[in-house]
Amino acid sequence: MKFFGKFRDGNSPKPHSFPHVILAQDNWDDYGYKTTFDATLHLNGNECIALGTVKIMEEGREHGYTDLPREGFEKLDKRFCSFGGDLDYYEKLLKLGPAVYQVYLSGLRDAAYSDETFARFEDSEAFKVSLMRFSGAERTFADAQRLFRSTRRARRPEAGFLVKVSTRVARGANRFVARFDFRQRDGLPHRMNAVIGYNGTGKTRLLSNLAIIASGYGYGSKEEASAKTAGRFVDTPPPVKKVVVVSYSAFDTFVIPGKDDVEKARLESEGDLFGYVYFGLRERAEDAEDDFEDRTRYRLRTPQEIEAEFVTALARVREADRSETLLRVLRPLLLDASFQRIGLTRLYAQGDPDDSIDLFRSLSSGHKIVLKIVTELTAHLDGDEPTLVLIDEPETHLHPPLLAALLKSIRHCLEELDGYAIVATHSPVVLQELPSRFVRVLRRVGTENAVDELTLETFGESIGVITQEVFNLDDSATDWHGTLSELAEGNTLEEIEALFGGSLGFAARSHVVSVQDENDL
Repeated sequence: MKFFGKFRDGNSPKPHSFPHVILAQDNWDDYGYKTTFDATLHLNGNECIALGTVKIMEEGREHGYTDLPREGFEKLDKRFCSFGGDLDYYEKLLKLGPAVYQVYLSGLRDAAYSDETFARFEDSEAFKVSLMRFSGAERTFADAQRLFRSTRRARRPEAGFLVKVSTRVARGANRFVARFDFRQRDGLPHRMNAVIGYNGTGKTRLLSNLAIIASGYGYGSKEEASAKTAGRFVDTPPPVKKVVVVSYSAFDTFVIPGKDDVEKARLESEGDLFGYVYFGLRERAEDAEDDFEDRTRYRLRTPQEIEAEFVTALARVREADRSETLLRVLRPLLLDASFQRIGLTRLYAQGDPDDSIDLFRSLSSGHKIVLKIVTELTAHLDGDEPTLVLIDEPETHLHPPLLAALLKSIRHCLEELDGYAIVATHSPVVLQELPSRFVRVLRRVGTENAVDELTLETFGESIGVITQEVFNLDDSATDWHGTLSELAEGNTLEEIEALFGGSLGFAARSHVVSVQDENDL
């Protein structure tokens, strides 16, 4: 078997025998390294197999395209190392039998196939920031090794997993470990965790760092990627293939993909960047830099761009034959009174993009966001491999019953398409839907952060009790207590009730009585 490069400069050899492999040079850039190729195996003149993406690095090369032999080759020399883009690449080779995959993987000096090759290159910069750039590569590497050792695909855990990440949420702040538990226990809903805390504790930055750590996308330089400045997983990395970020804040700190024409083209064709997906309000400005610490040059997407993105997601749902899945996921939202008059079934059953845009355009901002979130998740969750979903403040623009319905729809989507979500929130409504073992409180004192567990069981607890427990909300923090205290000094309870039309609640009346008793009024 011979390998031939298909080079972007057009100077490529012409194969004349079979079987052979064409390695089409890609323009993808990993911090200056251009190691990506698209591999196609031609078994004969009529049969070819698209194997997918493979990255090939060259020892001593610090930037630019990998310089493959121009006249074709049967086996790369020891200066080269390769690694497949995903597990499908290795599974396709395995199905062809050892007579094919052994020659192929040896010829490209595959690091997952050869322990000697891996040992030679694992500490090199190009290997870490290009071949293993995206954290899904770590999972692929481990599974590929098991695949060829046992000739069967390693099974993923069905009972969930733990995520432990070491990070920090501000310059000069301490490094701490956040722990999220997705393990299934006794039938409790386990696919969603939440992190809650005061403003300024760093919840959004924690999710932003986690997106970079889990995907490998978002570092501004190869030095940052090599040093893993966003943080790193503690113990075993989670078995996730994709990372999907959901944020409808104008001030989030998530990495926005599409920094150049190459990334934009890949987003348009694939819908993600090697497993990283972002959808929200922000978009890169034309002059935006890809700097980890300073992502200030962005703009907000226009309503027309958001509408177009929704229609694209809806098309992806239909292309993936997931329309029925989406309708099932939407059922909790259909029970919300504000949704019943919209006609969602008509929206998702019709295939006309113009009708979809017209109906979407007529919705309120909250309804648009809810529909877009659910549709995007249904379109982008992998379905075959676990996906990590990071959702920042889903309560924005939503009334509490609609928020509760959205959470239920998201949970159905996670269960149907093998997703796991971490939600950063200020809302006790979110916590009311989760067992406390799946809730973490992020606290900050000065420059010191810590992540605590709750002693209160939040699932099904009253909103008032959750608010008081998490935010230490007491009488001194609310204005209505002060107003009633002032009124109680010069008015009887009956006079105060008359001011409010005789409809004061029990808590308000009790407060007036307690103030008057304390002051002998």
